[in-house]
Amino acid sequence: MHLLRARRIITMSPLVPSVEALAIDGGRIADAGSWAEISSRYGARAGVAVADLGPVTVIPGFNDNHLHAMSMGQFFSSPHLGGMSRDEIAAFLKERWANEAPGELLVARGWDYPSCPNPDRGFLDRTFPDNPVVLIQFSGHGAWLNTLALRHFRITRNSPDPPGGRILRDEAGEPTGMLTDDAVRPIHLRRFRQAMKSFAGAQGHLTAALERLAEAGITSVQDNTWLPSVVGYYRRFRMEGRLTARIGCWSYGELWYGEPLMALRRFDELWVRRGPVKLFLDGTFSTRTAWLLDGYPGEPGHLGTATHDQGWLDASIARHARRGRQVAAHAIGDGAVRAYVSAVLAASRRTPQVRERRIRVEHGQLMHPQEIERMAALGVLASAQPHAAVNPEKDRVILGEERFSRAYPYRSLLDAGVSLSFGSDVPGEETFSPLYGMQLAVDRDGPQAITAEEALRAYTVGSAHAEFTEGWKGQLAPGMAADLAVLDRDPLDVRPSELSRIRVLMTVVDGRVVYDADEGYLPYGRAIAESSVPLSESPRARGGSNAASQ
Repeated sequence: MHLLRARRIITMSPLVPSVEALAIDGGRIADAGSWAEISSRYGARAGVAVADLGPVTVIPGFNDNHLHAMSMGQFFSSPHLGGMSRDEIAAFLKERWANEAPGELLVARGWDYPSCPNPDRGFLDRTFPDNPVVLIQFSGHGAWLNTLALRHFRITRNSPDPPGGRILRDEAGEPTGMLTDDAVRPIHLRRFRQAMKSFAGAQGHLTAALERLAEAGITSVQDNTWLPSVVGYYRRFRMEGRLTARIGCWSYGELWYGEPLMALRRFDELWVRRGPVKLFLDGTFSTRTAWLLDGYPGEPGHLGTATHDQGWLDASIARHARRGRQVAAHAIGDGAVRAYVSAVLAASRRTPQVRERRIRVEHGQLMHPQEIERMAALGVLASAQPHAAVNPEKDRVILGEERFSRAYPYRSLLDAGVSLSFGSDVPGEETFSPLYGMQLAVDRDGPQAITAEEALRAYTVGSAHAEFTEGWKGQLAPGMAADLAVLDRDPLDVRPSELSRIRVLMTVVDGRVVYDADEGYLPYGRAIAESSVPLSESPRARGGSNAASQ
């Protein structure tokens, strides 16, 4: 048993919100209370070690409600084009790819329209005449290809637009090199399958992701797993003792075989869990393919992209509801949210247990007030990612002033009684630190800002509720998992603009330290050892940083 003492331990428990000490035994919280209470109860027992952390704040480990773990690992090992103009992209990649063999497929990610407003195939043809090149727009819902890449993926003037996607064409009908939404998805799947075809190739991506998650204080993730083989890789890491975050695994409901094959994999309740079915209903703001009820300013008649019609959506939600499955659907625009909630309502008339399925709206960056009320009535959850709100001026231009004022409607959701959880969607978004995500939700203008306590609750209790684990995760109370993060400052007692500057000093999963600001990432973990030097006086408090997650 270990006794952990700190200046403040935020439990997120409504019964005892704050304590001084925890007793940790076998990966669980055995007790919580004042230091006098905990030390008197357990201090005299044989084999009890004390970790006195000093004037720090301990919180439940963050639970990221939506990310792509393996793609996250790929992302941080690939060229990143964020903020670059077209000419800057060319110069950067020509240097980066100077030694690549002719004919090899080259892929980079992160460009966006504000800094690169005029992507075209001809520019890439001139810059990279000997290689197929694919540049993924930062959201993942757009791609910029040269002619050799179009040939590589067999996209010609005769290729039809896939349902829910577009191959942009010039006046002569030739592909411009720009793809959106479901036209991009086959490229993602092909690359993902290639990277995941063997454990030898995949384990580097998983290690890179787990290291960054631990540095950010993230102890659980809800993952767009998609491929059943990836579940096996997660289980192997667990068997080898180097899985440093608990993972919920989502199946890909857009493929007929995704859900059935995922159901054949072995899962467990504590480490590698079976998660919901993932669907896609629209695109994104930045590619102007999010499905909007009233269309885009200055583009008459352009409502975005609806990837499925209402009939398909109604049938799909009803089928999964009958089977007792939770659904998590990408729905960014208010048109997509309306169609989705309407499908849930229709399903509830035949399957009253729909409310118990905790159907999830993923992202929900723009919602009509009517849909928020219907979500509350139907028990539909809001699974949001504050990192999407990193560039408010861009959203203001895309949406117009009125809709922008009610975008990312966290205040409205909470006031209506909708269960709210937070995550990142990395690498769909480029940042993933929960402390930064909290800042984006709290330190914002307009009526949709929430408090730091509400943001922390969304990243802990809310995310646990979204994956049916609130009975043992999300709080630091007796019987709960000993998953926690140690911070150098109290996130509930700093200015909103300071939240992202708080440093993660230690991350503990299942009662074992997996990140220490002094020692770095600990892939096999270590015990919370007795410490005669408080954390606040050690190098970790003076210099440790979670800047890599910003």
